[in-house]
Amino acid sequence: GTMIKFFRKIRKNLLNEGKTAKYFKYAIGEIVLVVIGILIALQINNWNEDRKDKIVEDNFFENILLDLEKDEVKLDYYTTFHTKRIEYLDTLLTYVRNPNKVMGIEKFGMYVEPLFYAADPINNNTTFESVKTLGISNNFKEKEIIKELSQYYADFTALDKSFSSILRLIETKFEPLMYTLPENYMTENTGDLVINEGNVQQFYDKVASIKDYRNITADYEKILRTQSMENYIIGDMGRTYNALGKINSRKALLKNLKKRIENYD
Repeated sequence: GTMIKFFRKIRKNLLNEGKTAKYFKYAIGEIVLVVIGILIALQINNWNEDRKDKIVEDNFFENILLDLEKDEVKLDYYTTFHTKRIEYLDTLLTYVRNPNKVMGIEKFGMYVEPLFYAADPINNNTTFESVKTLGISNNFKEKEIIKELSQYYADFTALDKSFSSILRLIETKFEPLMYTLPENYMTENTGDLVINEGNVQQFYDKVASIKDYRNITADYEKILRTQSMENYIIGDMGRTYNALGKINSRKALLKNLKKRIENYD
């Protein structure tokens, strides 16, 4: 109140003295002060908004880095899985193409068993998706990195398709071929070369614990000699090399993204 009263008094005095010009100058001065006050308030408000946006953006990138680290672990696992798969296929093909080499049922079991398994493609994109859904990223300064992240997550479908094509081949070609063979060749060691994220040993122990009184032999040689086996091995090998290519290009993208995010201010 006292300030307002003071201004009112000055205004009254000026008008009473008939100094209209002075009064207008004073009035304009007052308007200018009010405008400056509003501008300062707006500026402070902008600074606050920018600061809030920066905090949100910083948190976003911190969480994205955590997601990318999870991805990195997965991609390393996928590399191991598919590299080993090629080794097993290579070994089998050597026996298929060399009838004088005897594989033996135990070794045969250990090398075909991992081929029943496929890798499960997982995309750690929760942080990115939630921000995209809320549309917050529009206020982010780092538009370029957001674009690259968007590309990185969109490229996941290539990996997904590649893994699915291996799974499809297993289900339509490998399993029908293997199911013509009695599975009494399985022992608790059959799964030794299997690469899987879950523990599969219990399954092999269980199968091995049930004694077989039927006296039938699994003629694994017959399967090794079928043309379908060679075709399958080559088809699987081709798809597995393709998967490795996709994994490596994703790894390169990820590495680049991590560097960009770590260097962002």
